Amino acid sequence: MNLLGGTIMKKFKKASSKLYDKENENTILILIKSIFLALIISLICIIIYAIVLSITPVSDNTMSVITQVITMISIVVASLYCSRKIRSKGWLYGIIIGIIFVLVIIPISMIWGQMPTFDKYFVAKLLMASLVGLVGGIIGVNMS
Repeated sequence: MNLLGGTIMKKFKKASSKLYDKENENTILILIKSIFLALIISLICIIIYAIVLSITPVSDNTMSVITQVITMISIVVASLYCSRKIRSKGWLYGIIIGIIFVLVIIPISMIWGQMPTFDKYFVAKLLMASLVGLVGGIIGVNMS
């Protein structure tokens, strides 16, 4: 009986580790999709904002505020999407999405000629993105 029970336990452990690996793989894939969703939303909103700037007499002084709002909206939507798909720990995945999104934006803005500055404003942006992601993740889990 012990030999048979040991064999069954080995098969169970092997099957459960495969399931665990597949869940991790799915979670990572959902996180990647969420970041791409945030990037696409940001790109669309920035294009719309650029068109509005060129057509209307809106001041360029609003640019920093509008880009912050666009960033936060993108993070909320991505956090909602991710936490609805994963269905657990929405707060954690929301924070992760917020931080990763801000870090992904750095090389993208460098391509457009902006040099990043790692000062108190960057830390504030990182904290705000984490907080917005946290809220979006919590809301997303509770919506499912």
